[in-house]
Amino acid sequence: MNKRDFLNELKKNLKYMSDEEKEDILQDYSLHYAEGASDQKSEDTISRKLGDPKEIAKELNAENAIQKVEEQKNIKSISNAVLSIMGLGVMNFMLVIASLFFILIFSPVILLFVVGVPIMLVSPVILVVMGFVNGFHTLGWPEVYEVIRLLAIGSVLAVVGYYIARAFMKLFIHLLKWNIAMVKGRGLM
Repeated sequence: MNKRDFLNELKKNLKYMSDEEKEDILQDYSLHYAEGASDQKSEDTISRKLGDPKEIAKELNAENAIQKVEEQKNIKSISNAVLSIMGLGVMNFMLVIASLFFILIFSPVILLFVVGVPIMLVSPVILVVMGFVNGFHTLGWPEVYEVIRLLAIGSVLAVVGYYIARAFMKLFIHLLKWNIAMVKGRGLM
């Protein structure tokens, strides 16, 4: 495979990154050919030494996706990272499917938390609205105590949920990095 074919194949398989990022990668790999040419190596020899451009692109896609997850923790970057990791191989695909199945099992609890905690936090507003709608004479101390209790529980759950979500995100990123390291044969990070 000559330099042009190698770089075209590499560029074709680079995903989830900007054109500028792709150009930086292609320039890095062009340098390998320039250094090899100065050592009197053929383009075919250099290409074989570099490896399969499709596999290189998969690893670069996964590394880039994980870097974006660390920078921006949103659904798009997480889904791109998951898809990139799944593309590294069958074993990675199975690990990601198992992880998604685990999340699916806990989805009712997660959904209950996502819906319930905000309702607890806005319970004072709900009480005031009920006062305007039904009249404040219908509200008593039991309703006020209940709102204070819900607000306190909701506040605690919100803080605990934030730290749990943050820990899961760190664990998720670490798992993705470990996965890439295993694919590269470096072992645990």
